[in-house]
Amino acid sequence: MNISGFVSAPAASTQSFQSYDTASGLISGTTSHFVEAGGHRYHYLESNPANFSLGKVVLFHGFPDFSYGWLYQVPYQKSLGYRVIAPDLLGFADTDAPCDVTQYALKMIAPGEKFILGGYDWGAGLAYNLAMWYPDYPKAFITIGIPYTVPWLGPTLEWADMMDLARDGTYPTLGHQMQWRDAAMDRNFMTKDQIRTFFNVMFGAVTPEGQPAISLSEGIPYDAIPRLGNQIFLSPSDFDLYVDKYTPEGVATGLNWYRTRRMNYEDELPLAVKGPFKFKTPHLFLPSLQDHFILPEMSEDMGQYLEKETVQPVDAGHFSMWEEPEEVNEILGKWIAGF
Repeated sequence: MNISGFVSAPAASTQSFQSYDTASGLISGTTSHFVEAGGHRYHYLESNPANFSLGKVVLFHGFPDFSYGWLYQVPYQKSLGYRVIAPDLLGFADTDAPCDVTQYALKMIAPGEKFILGGYDWGAGLAYNLAMWYPDYPKAFITIGIPYTVPWLGPTLEWADMMDLARDGTYPTLGHQMQWRDAAMDRNFMTKDQIRTFFNVMFGAVTPEGQPAISLSEGIPYDAIPRLGNQIFLSPSDFDLYVDKYTPEGVATGLNWYRTRRMNYEDELPLAVKGPFKFKTPHLFLPSLQDHFILPEMSEDMGQYLEKETVQPVDAGHFSMWEEPEEVNEILGKWIAGF
């Protein structure tokens, strides 16, 4: 993934590389832009403070999401005086969605000017890798919900497949990723009605007996789908928006991010063989205390990889930015002010 275009573009630029189609963005106070970079067309939202800018904040969303996922954070950062850029990542919403899985490897990225970086879910994975490969560019970075973990086992640096890690108890709640990286899941969620079902599953629907729509170890139990109630996180209008943004390509290109673990391992291995790696860029981590997917013990070893780490837990589930937006914004605002 190449982000050099929208990271390095000056505010309100008329240069062709920044934007050839500008309109009001889906998030209040933003404008919508497109940029050609690395052979792909990226869409991003941009928000500029009225009179001055304290700096640039770039926010990477996760799955199943797009730039709109920063609905509560973009206006808040703008109110503090920051220029905020929130792209649709490769394979999502209005950004290109290549079928070639190698395009989704986390090292496929290019740097720009210094900025504060934030990432959630897969966007957090991308933030870790940008800080790893281009440490001179983010002056600080934030990850929400997802800790940094290495894609290998112990000092031998042996390849560790997620299936084995789920089965041996290393990551017992991530077995569902085996279903999500299988191409069969793509075929089950292609039409608009199927995409509606997909988002109902992903955003908290349960059966009358309280059975969640997602099994942490197995994924989506398809036989339970007809008995699900309605999802709990999105308003009807926002729900329709997500369905519309995902319908053209289905879920396949978003799920490609789950198919890159081996590629990311091969990309990071040259750093690992040089000796213990540490991020030197200041880092803020917001673990979600009620997240059933990411357990607290998964972040216990993070400190050995981060020289300047700050941890601020949020008492919320997987979607903490929506569940506790005021708390998340307050934490982000106070920490970012130090840079």
